[in-house]
Amino acid sequence: MSPPYSISQDSDLVKAMTKILTLRVRAIPVIDSNMSLVGILTREKIMRYLLNNKMLPRMSVSSVMSKPAITIDADEAVARAKWLMIRHGITRLPVLDSGKLYGIVSMRDIVERLYYASIPRRSRRGDVVGTEDDVLAAPVKAIATTPVITVNEADDVYTTVNLMLDKGISGMPVVSGESVVGVVSSYDVIRAVLKPYEEIPVEAKLTEIDEDTKPLVEKVVSNYIAKINRMTNVIDMKINIKKYERGGEEKRSKYSVHIMLKDNANTYTVNEVDWDPVNAVRYAFETLIKRIEREINRTRDIKRRGRLRGGPPSE
Repeated sequence: MSPPYSISQDSDLVKAMTKILTLRVRAIPVIDSNMSLVGILTREKIMRYLLNNKMLPRMSVSSVMSKPAITIDADEAVARAKWLMIRHGITRLPVLDSGKLYGIVSMRDIVERLYYASIPRRSRRGDVVGTEDDVLAAPVKAIATTPVITVNEADDVYTTVNLMLDKGISGMPVVSGESVVGVVSSYDVIRAVLKPYEEIPVEAKLTEIDEDTKPLVEKVVSNYIAKINRMTNVIDMKINIKKYERGGEEKRSKYSVHIMLKDNANTYTVNEVDWDPVNAVRYAFETLIKRIEREINRTRDIKRRGRLRGGPPSE
């Protein structure tokens, strides 16, 4: 269970969107001054409000989509689709067959099939049946949704949001001809709306990462920042990735990741090294999270001991 997060009913829309984007959640509880729950704010509600009040950016969907699109071949296993989504912090994958768009698979599709594998039921024609291992070993095309709803890269954001709301989906592939050039989600749209108000206290130096790997590193960083924001109030964060080559005949590049994070009570510094920049970033953030968790637990123990003694907590 994550620490509870919420937003005050008196907060403005920009703050609400920022919190949903930072936490990477589909909905957020809304509370009053007494910390009582008064409602739930969802991404769908925000998107509809932005659309109805003409607050969406007037630009093409290609300007806001996530790219390059992470895809999977129709004959690859469901287990690999699950691994790709977890690795890249995404919830859907366009499915390709001979290089052409075949369908789309989401984490929800996989979770539903794994759930059904655990209970007795009648199988539907064409459905994947059997144990969890059977489901994970099946080809992705067996559970992919077809035909897939798409948007053209030249379509504007208003058309895109209207289509998502009309079809009840939170994201879809962006195509150019027969090629998948990106994926757009409500997160991407909200990020574009917030761009003029952006004040994220994160400084990241990724200059030594190649252009193909940089989007993957940025995605991992974004996912971990969302997780850390659930744990503590980030005042300042600096991330520096440095590449250096090992000497000798076999030249390979290693990546050193340095993270400095400051919250209301502490300053944390972490250094990790790995051959893979994505793994180096992941290891650094995992180390950082463990240190933050230890400090949170230590603070809770101090406060608990203070309450048991009947006096104010002591350091």
